[in-house]
Amino acid sequence: MKLKTFAFIVLSLCTVFGAQGVTRVGLLAGANNIDLNQDGVPDLLVSATFDNNTSHPSQTLSAFINKNGNWFILPVPDDDGFTWSDFRLAGSSDKIIGFELHNIQGVYYLIRAMKFSSNQDNDDLTEAAQIKFSRYRVAESSEEPGAPVFYWQLSGSYTTSQTYSDVDQAFAQLKIDEFK
Repeated sequence: MKLKTFAFIVLSLCTVFGAQGVTRVGLLAGANNIDLNQDGVPDLLVSATFDNNTSHPSQTLSAFINKNGNWFILPVPDDDGFTWSDFRLAGSSDKIIGFELHNIQGVYYLIRAMKFSSNQDNDDLTEAAQIKFSRYRVAESSEEPGAPVFYWQLSGSYTTSQTYSDVDQAFAQLKIDEFK
């Protein structure tokens, strides 16, 4: 009986403390078929490396939604492009912008991490700084002509209280329950 109780406690603790860590979706280089908008039809995420002969090539991601046999590209929020990209400072290995795909309770989210600078104190992004996480999910729009059919809808954000040199360090400690 004691062994069953012990096993139940260990399993419960693993579920509670491990739940956040298992939400990340690993993407392969190239094409990834994932149903981003949960309509039962696989969509397309293309993960690639952009190398412009710098010391730190960027990881990129472009997303396409398949609806009724038509393909729609998802523009990046707060940007004028269609490709998500991470960013490292020149001459530094510290990544100041990054992104990851997560599946949280059956919903796919793209989470962007950015070193947070108040710009009031002339913050140096080579120093450790707070990280702002923004979480996006695919939404459909039919509001106005000229607007994309699908877009990344902001569905929560939070800023870490701790400081990090690199956004990947912060992603390792991502707190899913902090998004508001």
